[in-house]
Amino acid sequence: MRGSQTRAFLLGAVLILLLLSGGCFLFAPPEPPTDVSASDGEYVDHVLVRWSAARRASRYEVFRATEEDGDYEKIGETPALRFTDETASPNVLYWYRVRACNPFGCSAFSPADSGFRYGQIPPAPPQNVQASDGMYTDRIRITWSPSLGASTYEVYRSDVPGADYIRIAQTSATSYEDREVVRGRVYWYRVKACNPYGCSGLSEPDSGSAALQLPGAPGNVQASDGTYSDRVRITWSAVSGAARYEVWRALTRDGEYELLRDVTATSYDDTQVTAGTVYWYKVRAWNALGYGPFSEPDSGYASAAGGGGGGGGALPGQVQNVQASDGTYLDRVRVTWSPVSGATYYEVWRSDSGVEGTFSLLASNLTSTTYDDTTQTVPCTVKWYRVRACNAQGCGPASVADSGYPGGALAQVAGLKATTVQTPSFQVTLTWDAVPNAQTLGVRYEVWRNEPGVAWRPIAQT
Repeated sequence: MRGSQTRAFLLGAVLILLLLSGGCFLFAPPEPPTDVSASDGEYVDHVLVRWSAARRASRYEVFRATEEDGDYEKIGETPALRFTDETASPNVLYWYRVRACNPFGCSAFSPADSGFRYGQIPPAPPQNVQASDGMYTDRIRITWSPSLGASTYEVYRSDVPGADYIRIAQTSATSYEDREVVRGRVYWYRVKACNPYGCSGLSEPDSGSAALQLPGAPGNVQASDGTYSDRVRITWSAVSGAARYEVWRALTRDGEYELLRDVTATSYDDTQVTAGTVYWYKVRAWNALGYGPFSEPDSGYASAAGGGGGGGGALPGQVQNVQASDGTYLDRVRVTWSPVSGATYYEVWRSDSGVEGTFSLLASNLTSTTYDDTTQTVPCTVKWYRVRACNAQGCGPASVADSGYPGGALAQVAGLKATTVQTPSFQVTLTWDAVPNAQTLGVRYEVWRNEPGVAWRPIAQT
Protein backbone atom coordinates (compact mmCIF):
# COMPACT_ATOMS: atom_id res chain seq x y z
CA MET A 1 0.00 0.00 0.00
CA ARG A 2 2.72 2.30 0.95
CA GLY A 3 4.60 1.53 -2.30
CA SER A 4 1.55 2.43 -4.36
CA GLN A 5 1.24 5.77 -2.60
CA THR A 6 4.91 6.46 -3.22
CA ARG A 7 4.57 5.72 -6.94
CA ALA A 8 1.49 7.92 -7.20
CA PHE A 9 3.29 10.74 -5.46
CA LEU A 10 6.27 10.49 -7.80
CA LEU A 11 4.01 10.42 -10.88
CA GLY A 12 2.20 13.52 -9.70
CA ALA A 13 5.50 15.26 -9.05
CA VAL A 14 6.68 14.48 -12.54
CA LEU A 15 3.40 15.80 -14.03
CA ILE A 16 3.63 18.98 -11.96
CA LEU A 17 7.26 19.39 -13.02
CA LEU A 18 6.24 19.05 -16.69
CA LEU A 19 3.53 21.64 -16.25
CA LEU A 20 5.90 24.05 -14.51
CA SER A 21 8.94 23.58 -16.75
CA GLY A 22 8.01 22.36 -20.22
CA GLY A 23 4.22 22.44 -20.20
CA CYS A 24 4.17 26.08 -21.31
CA PHE A 25 5.21 24.91 -24.80
CA LEU A 26 2.34 22.45 -24.91
CA PHE A 27 -0.31 25.09 -24.17
CA ALA A 28 1.02 28.11 -26.18
CA PRO A 29 0.19 29.66 -29.60
CA PRO A 30 2.22 28.34 -32.56
CA GLU A 31 5.20 30.03 -34.20
CA PRO A 32 4.69 32.21 -37.32
CA PRO A 33 4.62 30.42 -40.70
CA THR A 34 7.69 30.70 -42.91
CA ASP A 35 8.34 30.66 -46.68
CA VAL A 36 5.12 32.50 -47.57
CA SER A 37 4.87 32.73 -51.37
CA ALA A 38 2.10 34.19 -53.59
CA SER A 39 1.82 33.34 -57.31
CA ASP A 40 2.82 36.05 -59.79
CA GLY A 41 0.42 35.87 -62.73
CA GLU A 42 0.51 32.08 -63.06
CA TYR A 43 -3.28 31.82 -62.93
CA VAL A 44 -6.06 33.78 -64.60
CA ASP A 45 -8.75 33.18 -61.95
CA HIS A 46 -6.93 33.26 -58.60
CA VAL A 47 -3.77 33.94 -56.61
CA LEU A 48 -2.29 30.87 -54.89
CA VAL A 49 -0.64 31.53 -51.50
CA ARG A 50 1.63 28.83 -50.01
CA TRP A 51 3.69 28.54 -46.81
CA SER A 52 5.62 26.07 -44.65
CA ALA A 53 4.07 24.34 -41.63
CA ALA A 54 4.33 26.01 -38.22
CA ARG A 55 4.80 23.91 -35.04
CA ARG A 56 1.65 23.31 -32.99
CA ALA A 57 -0.58 24.97 -35.65
CA SER A 58 -4.04 23.55 -36.23
CA ARG A 59 -5.17 26.20 -38.77
CA TYR A 60 -3.90 29.27 -40.63
CA GLU A 61 -5.41 32.72 -41.24
CA VAL A 62 -4.61 34.59 -44.48
CA PHE A 63 -4.54 38.41 -44.68
CA ARG A 64 -4.27 40.72 -47.72
CA ALA A 65 -3.39 44.37 -48.47
CA THR A 66 -2.76 46.46 -51.58
CA GLU A 67 0.54 47.82 -50.19
CA GLU A 68 3.28 46.03 -48.30
CA ASP A 69 2.93 48.32 -45.29
CA GLY A 70 -0.81 48.90 -45.76
CA ASP A 71 -3.80 47.76 -43.74
CA TYR A 72 -4.20 43.98 -43.95
CA GLU A 73 -7.66 42.40 -43.92
CA LYS A 74 -8.43 38.77 -43.22
CA ILE A 75 -9.68 37.03 -46.38
CA GLY A 76 -9.89 33.43 -45.18
CA GLU A 77 -8.52 30.56 -43.08
CA THR A 78 -7.60 26.94 -43.76
CA PRO A 79 -6.04 23.91 -42.06
CA ALA A 80 -3.92 23.32 -45.19
CA LEU A 81 -0.62 24.88 -46.22
CA ARG A 82 -2.10 26.78 -49.16
CA PHE A 83 -4.94 29.19 -49.84
CA THR A 84 -6.64 30.15 -53.12
CA ASP A 85 -7.61 33.82 -53.31
CA GLU A 86 -10.43 33.92 -55.85
CA THR A 87 -11.50 37.46 -54.92
CA ALA A 88 -8.35 39.08 -56.33
CA SER A 89 -8.98 41.50 -59.20
CA PRO A 90 -6.99 40.81 -62.40
CA ASN A 91 -3.70 42.63 -62.93
CA VAL A 92 -3.72 44.12 -59.41
CA LEU A 93 -0.74 43.54 -57.12
CA TYR A 94 -1.62 42.31 -53.62
CA TRP A 95 0.47 41.63 -50.52
CA TYR A 96 -0.19 38.59 -48.31
CA ARG A 97 0.67 37.69 -44.70
CA VAL A 98 -0.23 34.47 -42.85
CA ARG A 99 -0.44 33.61 -39.17
CA ALA A 100 -0.73 30.19 -37.51
CA CYS A 101 -3.35 29.44 -34.85
CA ASN A 102 -4.37 26.75 -32.32
CA PRO A 103 -6.81 26.65 -29.37
CA PHE A 104 -4.37 28.73 -27.29
CA GLY A 105 -4.08 31.63 -29.72
CA CYS A 106 -2.43 32.80 -32.94
CA SER A 107 1.18 33.59 -33.88
CA ALA A 108 2.60 36.86 -35.08
CA PHE A 109 2.27 37.60 -38.80
CA SER A 110 4.65 36.08 -41.31
CA PRO A 111 6.76 38.30 -43.57
CA ALA A 112 4.72 39.60 -46.53
CA ASP A 113 4.92 38.44 -50.16
CA SER A 114 3.29 39.96 -53.24
CA GLY A 115 1.29 38.23 -55.95
CA PHE A 116 -1.26 38.88 -58.63
CA ARG A 117 -3.77 37.24 -60.90
CA TYR A 118 -3.15 37.56 -64.65
CA GLY A 119 -6.21 39.02 -66.38
CA GLN A 120 -7.23 38.70 -70.02
CA ILE A 121 -7.86 42.44 -70.13
CA PRO A 122 -5.73 45.48 -71.01
CA PRO A 123 -3.34 46.53 -68.23
CA ALA A 124 -3.70 49.62 -66.07
CA PRO A 125 -1.98 52.87 -67.12
CA PRO A 126 1.66 53.11 -66.02
CA GLN A 127 2.41 55.01 -62.83
CA ASN A 128 5.30 57.29 -61.85
CA VAL A 129 6.03 58.57 -65.36
CA GLN A 130 9.07 60.84 -65.08
CA ALA A 131 10.90 62.79 -67.80
CA SER A 132 14.42 64.09 -67.14
CA ASP A 133 14.77 67.84 -66.59
CA GLY A 134 18.08 69.03 -67.97
CA MET A 135 19.97 65.87 -66.99
CA TYR A 136 21.23 65.39 -70.56
CA THR A 137 22.08 67.82 -73.34
CA ASP A 138 21.15 65.57 -76.27
CA ARG A 139 18.08 63.68 -75.06
CA ILE A 140 15.22 63.36 -72.58
CA ARG A 141 14.94 60.10 -70.64
CA ILE A 142 11.43 58.93 -69.75
CA THR A 143 10.91 56.25 -67.09
CA TRP A 144 7.85 54.65 -65.49
CA SER A 145 6.82 51.84 -63.16
CA PRO A 146 5.86 48.51 -64.76
CA SER A 147 2.15 47.76 -65.20
CA LEU A 148 1.03 44.27 -64.27
CA GLY A 149 0.14 42.19 -67.32
CA ALA A 150 1.84 44.60 -69.75
CA SER A 151 4.07 43.23 -72.52
CA THR A 152 4.84 46.52 -74.30
CA TYR A 153 4.54 50.26 -73.72
CA GLU A 154 3.76 53.16 -76.05
CA VAL A 155 5.35 56.57 -75.46
CA TYR A 156 3.49 59.73 -76.50
CA ARG A 157 4.75 63.33 -76.71
CA SER A 158 3.26 66.79 -76.99
CA ASP A 159 5.06 70.09 -77.53
CA VAL A 160 2.34 71.96 -75.65
CA PRO A 161 0.61 70.86 -72.41
CA GLY A 162 -3.02 69.95 -73.07
CA ALA A 163 -2.51 69.57 -76.84
CA ASP A 164 -2.73 66.36 -78.85
CA TYR A 165 -0.16 63.71 -78.01
CA ILE A 166 1.60 61.87 -80.86
CA ARG A 167 3.05 58.38 -80.41
CA ILE A 168 6.83 58.46 -80.79
CA ALA A 169 7.93 54.99 -79.66
CA GLN A 170 6.97 51.46 -78.64
CA THR A 171 9.18 49.47 -76.26
CA SER A 172 9.13 46.44 -73.99
CA ALA A 173 11.30 48.27 -71.43
CA THR A 174 10.16 50.71 -68.75
CA SER A 175 12.26 53.58 -70.09
CA TYR A 176 12.82 55.42 -73.36
CA GLU A 177 15.29 58.07 -74.53
CA ASP A 178 13.86 60.72 -76.83
CA ARG A 179 16.71 62.15 -78.92
CA GLU A 180 14.51 64.11 -81.35
CA VAL A 181 14.47 67.17 -79.08
CA VAL A 182 15.60 70.79 -79.12
CA ARG A 183 17.81 71.81 -76.21
CA GLY A 184 16.01 74.00 -73.71
CA ARG A 185 12.54 73.26 -75.08
CA VAL A 186 10.01 71.65 -72.75
CA TYR A 187 8.15 68.55 -73.96
CA TRP A 188 5.29 66.65 -72.31
CA TYR A 189 5.12 62.84 -72.16
CA ARG A 190 2.46 60.19 -71.44
CA VAL A 191 2.71 56.40 -71.62
CA LYS A 192 0.28 53.54 -72.39
CA ALA A 193 0.70 49.93 -71.22
CA CYS A 194 -0.32 47.22 -73.70
CA ASN A 195 -0.78 43.44 -73.92
CA PRO A 196 -2.51 41.13 -76.44
CA TYR A 197 -5.89 42.26 -75.08
CA GLY A 198 -5.40 45.95 -75.71
CA CYS A 199 -3.81 49.08 -74.29
CA SER A 200 -4.51 51.11 -71.20
CA GLY A 201 -5.45 54.74 -71.20
CA LEU A 202 -2.72 57.36 -71.17
CA SER A 203 -0.76 57.85 -67.98
CA GLU A 204 -0.58 61.14 -66.13
CA PRO A 205 1.72 63.53 -68.04
CA ASP A 206 5.17 64.72 -67.03
CA SER A 207 7.36 67.34 -68.66
CA GLY A 208 11.07 67.19 -69.43
CA SER A 209 13.78 69.04 -71.31
CA ALA A 210 17.31 68.63 -72.59
CA ALA A 211 19.86 70.90 -70.95
CA LEU A 212 20.95 74.02 -72.72
CA GLN A 213 24.58 74.67 -73.59
CA LEU A 214 26.16 77.95 -74.41
CA PRO A 215 25.64 78.43 -78.16
CA GLY A 216 28.57 78.10 -80.51
CA ALA A 217 29.97 80.79 -82.79
CA PRO A 218 27.83 81.54 -85.84
CA GLY A 219 29.32 80.29 -89.09
CA ASN A 220 29.28 81.63 -92.66
CA VAL A 221 29.05 85.30 -91.63
CA GLN A 222 28.89 87.32 -94.85
CA ALA A 223 28.49 91.05 -95.34
CA SER A 224 27.37 92.33 -98.75
CA ASP A 225 30.02 94.01 -100.87
CA GLY A 226 28.34 96.82 -102.81
CA THR A 227 25.15 94.87 -103.47
CA TYR A 228 23.05 97.74 -102.08
CA SER A 229 23.52 101.49 -102.12
CA ASP A 230 21.76 102.18 -98.81
CA ARG A 231 22.77 99.27 -96.59
CA VAL A 232 25.06 96.38 -95.84
CA ARG A 233 23.27 93.06 -95.43
CA ILE A 234 24.84 90.63 -92.95
CA THR A 235 23.82 86.96 -93.02
CA TRP A 236 24.96 83.89 -91.07
CA SER A 237 24.06 80.25 -90.38
CA ALA A 238 21.70 79.38 -87.54
CA VAL A 239 23.26 78.13 -84.29
CA SER A 240 21.65 75.19 -82.46
CA GLY A 241 20.21 76.28 -79.11
CA ALA A 242 20.39 80.02 -79.88
CA ALA A 243 17.48 82.26 -78.93
CA ARG A 244 18.79 85.43 -80.55
CA TYR A 245 21.89 87.00 -82.10
CA GLU A 246 23.89 90.21 -81.62
CA VAL A 247 25.46 92.03 -84.58
CA TRP A 248 28.59 94.07 -83.87
CA ARG A 249 30.49 96.50 -86.17
CA ALA A 250 33.94 98.10 -86.40
CA LEU A 251 35.81 100.25 -88.93
CA THR A 252 38.78 97.88 -89.04
CA ARG A 253 39.14 94.10 -88.65
CA ASP A 254 40.88 94.37 -85.29
CA GLY A 255 39.30 97.62 -84.22
CA GLU A 256 36.81 98.36 -81.44
CA TYR A 257 33.45 96.72 -82.19
CA GLU A 258 30.15 98.24 -81.08
CA LEU A 259 26.77 96.55 -80.75
CA LEU A 260 24.37 97.40 -83.57
CA ARG A 261 21.31 95.28 -82.84
CA ASP A 262 20.06 91.98 -81.43
CA VAL A 263 17.78 89.95 -83.71
CA THR A 264 16.06 86.55 -83.80
CA ALA A 265 16.58 86.07 -87.56
CA THR A 266 19.82 85.03 -89.28
CA SER A 267 20.21 88.26 -91.23
CA TYR A 268 20.41 91.96 -90.50
CA ASP A 269 20.45 95.07 -92.70
CA ASP A 270 22.80 97.80 -91.45
CA THR A 271 21.30 101.01 -92.86
CA GLN A 272 23.51 103.34 -90.77
CA VAL A 273 26.31 103.29 -93.33
CA THR A 274 28.18 105.66 -95.61
CA ALA A 275 28.41 104.51 -99.20
CA GLY A 276 31.90 103.37 -100.13
CA THR A 277 33.06 102.96 -96.51
CA VAL A 278 34.17 99.44 -95.55
CA TYR A 279 32.78 98.07 -92.27
CA TRP A 280 33.66 94.90 -90.37
CA TYR A 281 31.03 92.74 -88.72
CA LYS A 282 30.95 90.02 -86.05
CA VAL A 283 27.97 88.04 -84.76
CA ARG A 284 27.43 86.07 -81.54
CA ALA A 285 24.55 83.93 -80.36
CA TRP A 286 22.71 84.03 -77.03
CA ASN A 287 20.46 81.72 -75.01
CA ALA A 288 19.33 81.48 -71.38
CA LEU A 289 22.82 80.42 -70.27
CA GLY A 290 24.53 83.42 -71.79
CA TYR A 291 26.53 84.45 -74.85
CA GLY A 292 28.61 82.20 -77.06
CA PRO A 293 31.86 83.24 -78.77
CA PHE A 294 32.01 85.76 -81.57
CA SER A 295 32.12 84.62 -85.17
CA GLU A 296 34.99 85.30 -87.51
CA PRO A 297 34.62 88.85 -88.86
CA ASP A 298 33.69 89.74 -92.41
CA SER A 299 33.80 93.09 -94.21
CA GLY A 300 31.15 94.75 -96.33
CA TYR A 301 30.16 98.11 -97.81
CA ALA A 302 27.34 99.94 -99.55
CA SER A 303 27.90 100.83 -103.20
CA ALA A 304 28.74 104.45 -103.98
CA ALA A 305 27.63 103.93 -107.59
CA GLY A 306 24.01 103.01 -106.95
CA GLY A 307 24.35 99.24 -106.58
CA GLY A 308 21.39 96.94 -106.76
CA GLY A 309 18.28 96.82 -104.64
CA GLY A 310 18.86 100.27 -103.11
CA GLY A 311 16.68 103.29 -103.47
CA GLY A 312 15.83 104.05 -99.88
CA GLY A 313 12.70 101.88 -99.61
CA ALA A 314 11.85 100.05 -96.39
CA LEU A 315 12.00 96.30 -95.85
CA PRO A 316 8.72 94.62 -94.80
CA GLY A 317 8.22 93.82 -91.13
CA GLN A 318 8.11 90.41 -89.52
CA VAL A 319 5.22 88.13 -90.52
CA GLN A 320 2.77 87.44 -87.68
CA ASN A 321 0.26 84.70 -86.80
CA VAL A 322 1.92 81.91 -88.80
CA GLN A 323 -0.17 78.75 -88.34
CA ALA A 324 0.41 75.29 -89.80
CA SER A 325 -2.45 72.78 -89.80
CA ASP A 326 -2.26 69.89 -87.32
CA GLY A 327 -3.82 66.86 -88.99
CA THR A 328 -6.64 68.82 -90.63
CA TYR A 329 -5.83 67.47 -94.10
CA LEU A 330 -4.69 64.01 -95.17
CA ASP A 331 -2.59 65.10 -98.17
CA ARG A 332 -1.00 68.38 -97.12
CA VAL A 333 -0.10 70.89 -94.44
CA ARG A 334 -1.75 74.30 -94.86
CA VAL A 335 0.30 77.31 -93.73
CA THR A 336 -1.45 80.66 -93.18
CA TRP A 337 -0.30 84.07 -91.91
CA SER A 338 -1.36 87.68 -91.56
CA PRO A 339 -0.56 90.15 -94.38
CA VAL A 340 2.39 92.53 -93.90
CA SER A 341 2.25 96.15 -94.96
CA GLY A 342 4.67 96.89 -97.80
CA ALA A 343 5.13 93.25 -98.80
CA THR A 344 4.72 92.29 -102.45
CA TYR A 345 5.41 88.58 -102.03
CA TYR A 346 6.20 85.98 -99.38
CA GLU A 347 8.62 83.09 -98.87
CA VAL A 348 7.80 79.88 -96.94
CA TRP A 349 10.66 78.01 -95.25
CA ARG A 350 10.55 74.55 -93.65
CA SER A 351 12.60 72.59 -91.11
CA ASP A 352 12.48 68.82 -90.61
CA SER A 353 14.20 68.84 -87.21
CA GLY A 354 12.46 71.30 -84.94
CA VAL A 355 12.28 75.03 -84.42
CA GLU A 356 16.05 75.26 -83.98
CA GLY A 357 16.79 73.10 -87.01
CA THR A 358 17.94 74.20 -90.46
CA PHE A 359 15.18 75.85 -92.50
CA SER A 360 15.17 75.42 -96.28
CA LEU A 361 13.27 77.56 -98.79
CA LEU A 362 10.08 75.73 -99.75
CA ALA A 363 8.22 78.32 -101.85
CA SER A 364 8.76 81.89 -103.06
CA ASN A 365 6.94 84.65 -104.96
CA LEU A 366 3.71 83.88 -103.11
CA THR A 367 1.22 86.71 -103.33
CA SER A 368 -1.43 85.21 -101.06
CA THR A 369 -1.22 84.56 -97.31
CA THR A 370 -1.91 80.83 -97.62
CA TYR A 371 0.32 78.02 -98.83
CA ASP A 372 -0.38 74.27 -99.09
CA ASP A 373 2.67 72.07 -98.59
CA THR A 374 1.70 69.07 -100.71
CA THR A 375 5.23 67.63 -100.57
CA GLN A 376 4.58 66.67 -96.96
CA THR A 377 2.26 63.66 -97.20
CA VAL A 378 3.60 61.22 -94.59
CA PRO A 379 0.82 61.06 -91.95
CA CYS A 380 1.57 62.45 -88.49
CA THR A 381 5.10 63.57 -89.42
CA VAL A 382 5.75 66.99 -87.85
CA LYS A 383 7.50 69.76 -89.80
CA TRP A 384 8.22 73.37 -88.81
CA TYR A 385 7.42 76.43 -90.95
CA ARG A 386 8.53 80.07 -91.10
CA VAL A 387 7.44 82.85 -93.45
CA ARG A 388 9.24 86.00 -94.67
CA ALA A 389 7.66 89.06 -96.26
CA CYS A 390 9.56 90.57 -99.22
CA ASN A 391 9.49 93.51 -101.60
CA ALA A 392 11.85 95.18 -104.07
CA GLN A 393 14.19 96.18 -101.23
CA GLY A 394 14.58 92.60 -100.01
CA CYS A 395 13.03 90.36 -97.36
CA GLY A 396 12.22 91.14 -93.78
CA PRO A 397 13.01 88.93 -90.76
CA ALA A 398 11.67 85.40 -90.57
CA SER A 399 8.51 84.81 -88.56
CA VAL A 400 8.23 82.77 -85.41
CA ALA A 401 8.05 79.10 -86.44
CA ASP A 402 4.95 76.90 -86.12
CA SER A 403 4.66 73.14 -86.51
CA GLY A 404 2.15 71.15 -88.54
CA TYR A 405 1.52 67.66 -89.88
CA PRO A 406 -0.83 65.79 -92.27
CA GLY A 407 -3.60 63.70 -90.77
CA GLY A 408 -3.81 59.93 -91.06
CA ALA A 409 -6.71 57.75 -92.23
CA LEU A 410 -6.79 53.98 -91.78
CA ALA A 411 -7.56 51.78 -94.76
CA GLN A 412 -9.67 48.63 -94.49
CA VAL A 413 -7.73 45.46 -93.74
CA ALA A 414 -7.35 43.31 -96.85
CA GLY A 415 -5.99 39.88 -97.68
CA LEU A 416 -7.39 38.09 -94.61
CA LYS A 417 -6.65 34.35 -94.65
CA ALA A 418 -7.44 31.68 -92.06
CA THR A 419 -5.40 28.48 -91.89
CA THR A 420 -6.53 25.54 -89.75
CA VAL A 421 -3.88 23.33 -88.18
CA GLN A 422 -5.02 19.92 -86.90
CA THR A 423 -3.31 19.71 -83.54
CA PRO A 424 -4.60 18.42 -80.20
CA SER A 425 -5.66 22.00 -79.46
CA PHE A 426 -7.07 22.73 -82.97
CA GLN A 427 -5.26 25.94 -83.94
CA VAL A 428 -6.43 28.58 -86.45
CA THR A 429 -3.78 30.95 -87.82
CA LEU A 430 -4.86 34.31 -89.29
CA THR A 431 -2.80 36.45 -91.68
CA TRP A 432 -3.58 39.73 -93.46
CA ASP A 433 -1.93 42.53 -95.42
CA ALA A 434 -0.52 45.48 -93.47
CA VAL A 435 -2.45 48.71 -93.99
CA PRO A 436 -0.54 51.65 -95.55
CA ASN A 437 1.53 53.75 -93.14
CA ALA A 438 0.94 51.24 -90.35
CA GLN A 439 4.18 52.00 -88.54
CA THR A 440 3.90 55.77 -88.84
CA LEU A 441 0.31 55.78 -87.60
CA GLY A 442 1.05 53.35 -84.76
CA VAL A 443 -1.53 50.86 -86.06
CA ARG A 444 -2.71 47.95 -83.93
CA TYR A 445 -5.00 45.23 -85.20
CA GLU A 446 -8.02 43.78 -83.38
CA VAL A 447 -9.19 40.23 -84.13
CA TRP A 448 -12.93 39.60 -83.73
CA ARG A 449 -14.78 36.30 -83.79
CA ASN A 450 -18.37 35.15 -83.77
CA GLU A 451 -20.07 31.80 -83.30
CA PRO A 452 -23.57 30.59 -84.12
CA GLY A 453 -25.97 32.43 -81.87
CA VAL A 454 -23.18 34.61 -80.42
CA ALA A 455 -22.46 38.21 -81.39
CA TRP A 456 -19.08 39.31 -82.72
CA ARG A 457 -16.57 39.92 -79.94
CA PRO A 458 -12.86 40.85 -79.78
CA ILE A 459 -10.52 37.98 -78.91
CA ALA A 460 -7.06 39.47 -79.44
CA GLN A 461 -5.09 42.58 -80.31
CA THR A 462 -1.70 42.72 -81.95
